[in-house]
Amino acid sequence: MRRQRNSAKGAFTLIELLVVIAIIAILAGLLLPALSSAKSKALISQDLSNLKQPATGYSLYAGDHDGKYPWQIDSDDGGTMTTATGPFVEWVDHFRVLSNELATPKILVCPADKERVPADDWWFMAGLDNVSYFVGLTAEETKPQSILAGDSNILVGGGGLDPYWNNAVGSSIDATWENTLHVRKGNVALADGSVQTVTTPALRELIAGAMSGGTTNVVFSKPQGVL
Repeated sequence: MRRQRNSAKGAFTLIELLVVIAIIAILAGLLLPALSSAKSKALISQDLSNLKQPATGYSLYAGDHDGKYPWQIDSDDGGTMTTATGPFVEWVDHFRVLSNELATPKILVCPADKERVPADDWWFMAGLDNVSYFVGLTAEETKPQSILAGDSNILVGGGGLDPYWNNAVGSSIDATWENTLHVRKGNVALADGSVQTVTTPALRELIAGAMSGGTTNVVFSKPQGVL
């Protein structure tokens, strides 16, 4: 009888058990957002590291080509500017020309991008399948604040795969980050080689700054083409 009484005293009552479950639920509710935020910051940090590499690659490329980026050089001269007489150019060639500067094409996929897979080979990769970043086709090395590249989850700007903004829109720049990679944020690289995480308002300020710096038409070319 004494053993049964001692056992009964050591057991949880139903109310105590419910209280413990409630406390665990509250703690989980407090911890999960923090863990999610930490994961998001880690992905953004890794994405910045990835984006920094092609930004540096373009700088090296320009250094070897009279200060010009691939899209400013005719395809028959080794660039990616389409000409009537030059060889066929794929969109992904904007990045493929960096194969001598970058160790692997795997860094061209944002770690938060679940729709694309890293490519193992430069010559068998496709823009739409293996690249997460847009190319700033109006970026110039002589204009350090022009936008060189960035996360491709950008909406509007004329729509389509080549969103654009020019002086005709004035202050009505409608560039917006879609919430498919980083929540209400994205990473961009500038012609000065810097990379940064920006919100939608900050992205619009960068576009406006590029136009005020002499770029009359800001064009982003998003991933295109498949295997």
